[in-house]
Amino acid sequence: MYHACILLLIALSVNAVGGGIAMAGVVIAERGKSDYSIVIAKDAIPSERYAAEELQRYIERISGAKLPIVTDEQPMRKREIMLGENGHTKKLRIKLDTKKFGTDGFIIRTVGESLVIVGGKPRGTLYGVYALLEEKFGVRWFAPDVEHVPKFDRLELPSLNEMQLPAFEYREVFWTEMMRDADFAARHRLNGQHYRLTEKHGGRAVVFYPFVHSFDALIPRELFKEHPEYFPLIGGKRVSGYVQRCLSNPNVLKLAIEKVRQWIKEHPEATIIDVSQNDTGNWCQCENCKALDDSEGSPSASIIRFVNAIAEAVEKEYPHIRIETLAYTYSRKPPRTLRPRHNVIIRLCSIECCFSHPLDGCPSPENKRFVEDTKAWQKVAPILYVWDYTTNFAHYIQPFPNLDVLQANVQFFSKHGVVGLFEQGNYSPGGNGEMAPLRSYLLAKLLWNPNTDIKRHMDEFLNGYYGSAAKPIRAYIELLHSRVREKGYHAHIYDAPTAPYINDDEFLNAAEKLFDEAENIAADDSIRFRVQVARLPIWYVKLATNRVKGEEKQKLLGRFLEIARKAGVTHISEGRGLDAWAKQMGAM
Repeated sequence: MYHACILLLIALSVNAVGGGIAMAGVVIAERGKSDYSIVIAKDAIPSERYAAEELQRYIERISGAKLPIVTDEQPMRKREIMLGENGHTKKLRIKLDTKKFGTDGFIIRTVGESLVIVGGKPRGTLYGVYALLEEKFGVRWFAPDVEHVPKFDRLELPSLNEMQLPAFEYREVFWTEMMRDADFAARHRLNGQHYRLTEKHGGRAVVFYPFVHSFDALIPRELFKEHPEYFPLIGGKRVSGYVQRCLSNPNVLKLAIEKVRQWIKEHPEATIIDVSQNDTGNWCQCENCKALDDSEGSPSASIIRFVNAIAEAVEKEYPHIRIETLAYTYSRKPPRTLRPRHNVIIRLCSIECCFSHPLDGCPSPENKRFVEDTKAWQKVAPILYVWDYTTNFAHYIQPFPNLDVLQANVQFFSKHGVVGLFEQGNYSPGGNGEMAPLRSYLLAKLLWNPNTDIKRHMDEFLNGYYGSAAKPIRAYIELLHSRVREKGYHAHIYDAPTAPYINDDEFLNAAEKLFDEAENIAADDSIRFRVQVARLPIWYVKLATNRVKGEEKQKLLGRFLEIARKAGVTHISEGRGLDAWAKQMGAM
């Protein structure tokens, strides 16, 4: 599905040209015909074969010409699109330093009248095909069910010699909109744990087991009855429940090493084993744990020593395994002298921060401390990942003015040594959090290239997703974000609907007018419905702050629930379902 109003915008934003516009280069197809074939190696890996199928499929949709897919066993021809290293690329005698590509990088190069796309294994060649389709031919994947495929009478390329390498080895946009469809995630060159990526997509870059907060699984609570010494000493006594563990106890370490070895054997697909604190405070204050933490200036010390010992114990037998732990809440500050081993991943978490201003440059003390900790970990962590937060977890549907800072924050991480980035958002089964399709789309672009033209991507998305209603939607986004820009409001991930940047009649009334306009000019019912889903956050604030009462409230609540349920919304927050919230609000 796509709309005519975006054709010009996208045509002007890509390097590809078509539809009769003259340009010197390689002509792939003209008037529905082509004498090109797609060449892959006889023993091409699944993702390279899939890359050929995707390229064939989209070129046919763009130009009407269906290119045959052949292997390098066929005689070499003058006009070919060569995918992956194969017998024909070798005959070209061009230098291909594939070691530079890693697993995901690639080159796109014209050689005579042929086109070569070669990438690292297992995903690089596939990603090169997607880059060609998107950046040269103007294809856009806005949502799993909303894409733009241009139609060209003449499909032509200029002379090309480009290499792309991703900014991060591990890229995960943890929004439902990106996780629903593995093909969609792959087209955005995402390679994380939670996408259902198969061999045809080149698989996942990382496979965790468990994911995070693993102390309960590592040292089960059931052991407390016989071994309270395995559990933290807090307030002078050993404590059970959802707590941390006594990490200086040698038997705890012994049991943990045994459990990690068991996990590796039971989950041979895993590349990273997580050994990380539970999602709570309650860390051990026994004499040994406290002495180490105090001397190192941070409770992260006892964690790093514990994780290092596990990483050392399993390294010889499992050299491919890395051990991950969190730098999170109480453990976020690195120790003074202890250093993580070379096979340990530190995943730094930004949960406390303000997200209406860039992490680096925001005057809030939370952001200043986080920047200090990031720079400190950059110096000592052999592998640094980040867990970042991009929605309001207490109110998924509430306006969250963070679009201005997405690029600055991703650039900050890239600048400071982060090689894996996990962007957590609304991951509920139904998704459809506030501006979820737009936010997940922009994050995907940034995780590949933090310096991309994010304004262009936003303009293209709004035009492609909302069509003629894009202008008032864009005005609404500006209205929301101008408030935090101009008034200096800070936004955090658990802000209430009474937060000053949204709890204001002038703002809500202006937003309502913009959404009225957007609904009125929407081109069709499907676009109008997308506008209505985008409007839910304004109604949510009005309902949650009791701005409407009595019959008016019931009417607005009924309309809200009708649209939310039609959109498939299941959760109003990380811990509360839509139906439970509706009952609390007095839905009839």
